[in-house]
Amino acid sequence: MRIKSLSKYILLILLIFIGSGMLAQIGVDSPYSRFGIGQIENNNNIARFKAMGGVSTALSGNRFINPANPASYAAFDSLSFLFNAGLNASSVTYRTTTQTEQGSHATLSYITMGFPVTRIWRSSIGLLPYSQVGYSIQVPFQNQQIGRYYKIFEGDGGLNQLYFGNAFKIHKNFSAGFNIGYIFGRSINSMLIYSPDSAYFANTKIENRIQANDFVLDYGLIYHKDLGNKLNLKLGLTYNQEMNLGVKREYLVRSIFGGVNGGVEYTLDTIDYRPSEKGTVALPAGVGFGFALEKQNSWLVAMDVNWRNWKNFEAFGRSDSLVNSLNVALGGQFTPNHTSISGYWKRVSYRMGARYEQTYLQLFGQQINEFGISFGLGLPLPRTLTTIDISAEVGRRGTIQNNLIQETFVNLTLGVSIYERWFEKRRYN
Repeated sequence: MRIKSLSKYILLILLIFIGSGMLAQIGVDSPYSRFGIGQIENNNNIARFKAMGGVSTALSGNRFINPANPASYAAFDSLSFLFNAGLNASSVTYRTTTQTEQGSHATLSYITMGFPVTRIWRSSIGLLPYSQVGYSIQVPFQNQQIGRYYKIFEGDGGLNQLYFGNAFKIHKNFSAGFNIGYIFGRSINSMLIYSPDSAYFANTKIENRIQANDFVLDYGLIYHKDLGNKLNLKLGLTYNQEMNLGVKREYLVRSIFGGVNGGVEYTLDTIDYRPSEKGTVALPAGVGFGFALEKQNSWLVAMDVNWRNWKNFEAFGRSDSLVNSLNVALGGQFTPNHTSISGYWKRVSYRMGARYEQTYLQLFGQQINEFGISFGLGLPLPRTLTTIDISAEVGRRGTIQNNLIQETFVNLTLGVSIYERWFEKRRYN
């Protein structure tokens, strides 16, 4: 192992622990994150894959880490150490039949590492967002006795996943793997009821604070077939095991003055307080299938289909009227000449993709769908095997029908993929 490289990248390893705090920051601003466990963050949010519509189920290689299918780790070199990290920024336009607003946010997106253990065993560890909550909605009402009043719904927080993955090459064409994920984090959801026309009515605030700490399991398989002429066919299969996530809830209802638009709150009375209710959140099972056709170091095309049984979702024994989700993605990559010495842009990888998702939300009889078109670049750094990955996605979520909200978003992701040969023995120093 090269000691100089080890000392150089030890700071990157420490980011695993520092990143847990950074991932806890609000990385989403969507009214739809109020439902279920928030806005789900798939394991394919890596910059390389996001540029190709999110395809990842059948992808594996020795220069990148793919947590979406743990069987992919088997492709790591026996002498390599890999490190991936990324940042995400989004700009969103919210539209109803009568209003339009703007929003933006940015957050650390992922930190992952991969390395060999034995001749047939490879491992990966990393920190990923699991779900995110972030919204603020004000809804007007009218009452004959008190006149106008409003309900303000607010939420922030989310869940993160610290995972430890293992993959085994059980045949020259076949690999299998699993991820053990530790889910942790906290989300806060509140509702404030206030009347702006009367100074004699106290406001009412209801707060729900949920803390999660538990484990989940994901499995993956990849079949690889050499078709000759540097053509490879890969088939991938993933399975998310149904799990009951252990959680604690703090429930508080108060009468207050103030607290509107960030103002100071003055508590008048505590109506209901339950400091520590233990319960479970039932995370449903899911399956994914993908295929990829690749010409080595030249091009690839891939397609994914992912389904999850969110109808079985429950939190503290109660369902949330969710429906099953379905995601379809198609993407590809082209590299003109990865060994070119005459032109840098011939060594660049050009990526493009599209995706369509039926989310787990159905509101007022209307399913909330989402689609996106993405593109990006893989920029190799001179005299290294490190690349800078850039992706941009333009898409839309929701609808303005039935008094719902339509979100038009632009997502930008900047990632770095570091490849180092650490485990070779030097003959000379």
